[in-house]
Amino acid sequence: MTGNYFLQGIQHITDLEGYDHMLFLAALCAPFSIRQWKTVLLLATAFTVGHSISLALAAMQIIQFNRDIIELLIAISILAAAVINIFKTKMDSVSILSYVITSAFGIIHGMGFSGYFRMISDDSESIIGQLFLFNLGVEAGQIFIILLFFGLIYLVSQVVTDRRKLCIAISVVAALLASWMAVERI
Repeated sequence: MTGNYFLQGIQHITDLEGYDHMLFLAALCAPFSIRQWKTVLLLATAFTVGHSISLALAAMQIIQFNRDIIELLIAISILAAAVINIFKTKMDSVSILSYVITSAFGIIHGMGFSGYFRMISDDSESIIGQLFLFNLGVEAGQIFIILLFFGLIYLVSQVVTDRRKLCIAISVVAALLASWMAVERI
């Protein structure tokens, strides 16, 4: 059963019904060019680290929270990432604060999935091993989505050559969808 956790992690991040992760990744990637793929992967890994920490703490029942509030915070985190992009003056800039904020968003998203993870986990196996494989799958799924996103951006950039306008367009769409999610979750 253990190898299944890796696939569950990939499915978690690529599930179209739970598109909030993909929307967050789109907002995360929007200000960056393909040449900055290493920066984007480091940001995605910061998200996974936050996701891993909160998922582990919640799965081991060290922390507890109100699921409705977490679901609302997930939508707000996507909205915040999009709004930051819209008002960002320097497109390619990244700082330590960027990694901290992305990790914090990962913490929120990890809490949102902890109930399901507890449901699929196997008490006869090491929780650490399950979490490791699951989060490795999350990272693999994120890399896949980032590659798809940059492929789409490359195609669109052949028509829309102004990266700033493209970033704002992606971020406005992400902000609108995240706002809709937040309203639904209130």
